[in-house]
Amino acid sequence: ALILLSFDLIAGTSFFNPTGGGDPIVYQHMFWFYSHPAVYIMILPFFGVISEVIPVHSRKPIFGYQAIAYSSLAISFLGLIVWAHHMFTSGVPDWLRMFFMIATMIIAVPTGIKIFSWLATMWGGKIRLNSAMLFAMGFVGTFVIGGISGVMLASVPFDIHVHDTYFVVAHLHYVLFGGAVLGIFAGYYHWFPKITGRMLNEFWGRLHFVLTIVGLNMTFLPMHKLGLMGMNRRIAQYDPKFTDLNQICTYGSYILAISTLPFIINVIWSWIFGMKAGNNPWQALTLEWMTNSPPAIENFEEQPVLKTGPYDYGAEKNSANMSEIETVARASS
Repeated sequence: ALILLSFDLIAGTSFFNPTGGGDPIVYQHMFWFYSHPAVYIMILPFFGVISEVIPVHSRKPIFGYQAIAYSSLAISFLGLIVWAHHMFTSGVPDWLRMFFMIATMIIAVPTGIKIFSWLATMWGGKIRLNSAMLFAMGFVGTFVIGGISGVMLASVPFDIHVHDTYFVVAHLHYVLFGGAVLGIFAGYYHWFPKITGRMLNEFWGRLHFVLTIVGLNMTFLPMHKLGLMGMNRRIAQYDPKFTDLNQICTYGSYILAISTLPFIINVIWSWIFGMKAGNNPWQALTLEWMTNSPPAIENFEEQPVLKTGPYDYGAEKNSANMSEIETVARASS
């Protein structure tokens, strides 16, 4: 798309220029065919992060591991056939609208499988409300809000009315900030001891979480209302009736900016002066915790022992719920 656009701008061709017989809608198709899967590229890694963090801090094995794995493959495939839901107001034919509306709604199914698997993992677990787990739980909550508004936008009649309004801005940021950014922080608090050999300070971590959640919701939640009221995005001036909600969004963005300060202070201070973490401060059973923190050169001084089957979280796990047979195997070199 960029190469063809460059030819139009530099060489005077008319791939997308209607005055020369080109079609600008083709550019939209090519752009969104890339750009919508790009959103999944940004969020899929953090589905993996959350699937690692929640079991450790819930003291339970992940619920429905295979369902989570296969749902990722389903999302990867379905993400390729939903791009034109961005183009419902671009004059695409009705039959095409129907196809992309249905495909977009279907993609909520594998995403929902992940959400319920994470909730089932936490259900009945011995949850440790440390910073990593708080950000993981915040990820689940905010991503659900973004997912619900996404299903709303998948509906053609609704999308036509709120297209290019602040409702779309709110949806995007609940998915990508409430999703990807909170996922980054959850992973950072979880693996910081492994990377540095030192623990992050929990007080500063929890302060970071509270400020982030408050700032996130103050900034982006009112945007849903602004969009429903008809405020367009990408405008420099707006009707005075939108002023109050926009001011709330602005104050929330200040809080969101301030929320990064405890995180930066915590990282720098803890990296230098933080409490020594030991090899496995979380008593986790995944492979990266079976070596030193930070890891030695080549990671493992000897072959680690891998266990297949249900995780055994020791005395904290009711032995009646564990499999009677557990296979112990040596890792292949």
